[in-house]
Amino acid sequence: MMYKVTIAISAIFFLLACEDKNTNLGDDLYEDEKFEAAIKAYDEYIKLNPFNVKSIYNRGRCYEELEQFEKAFKNFTKVLEIDKKNTSAFLSLSQYYYRNGNFSKALFEAEKAIEFNDQLAQGYFWQGRAQHQLGTFSTALVAYNNAINLDKDLGEAYLYRGAIKVSMKKLKSACSDFKMANRLDVKEARSAMTSYCN
Repeated sequence: MMYKVTIAISAIFFLLACEDKNTNLGDDLYEDEKFEAAIKAYDEYIKLNPFNVKSIYNRGRCYEELEQFEKAFKNFTKVLEIDKKNTSAFLSLSQYYYRNGNFSKALFEAEKAIEFNDQLAQGYFWQGRAQHQLGTFSTALVAYNNAINLDKDLGEAYLYRGAIKVSMKKLKSACSDFKMANRLDVKEARSAMTSYCN
């Protein structure tokens, strides 16, 4: 009897070790930017763990990197079916809708992320991007300010805040933002400086 229990316990540990190996393999492949191989590893892991949020989300990110955006979308929405407060999934959906020109939905998803965590610089950034595109510049400006207050190294927030300031005829302040974006290696910042700054 004791022998059977020992075998059963060994089998459980073996299965758990295999599961960990698959999820770690997927994560390692993702880090190495081997996205197709990572998807296969995540597929195997998710078969055994269909509610593992991290693996489903990371598989979605792999599809996103491969520009298979509809498959990415399905993974992100699956994450939210399991974890209704997953801010990473909300932010990824915000980017998905933004990419597709649906700025109202992009704004909604960014605001859902902020609702669950008001310390997300990326949440405010995508809120700002959506509001910017919707033409609500004053609220976009507030969102960019919030993003920068939370992450001083978020170069794109400086760039787009500068763009709003240009439209408000605040060129000196806009140039200050473009210079900061340039220091943070945002590609478009140099051309913005050439266009608006002496």
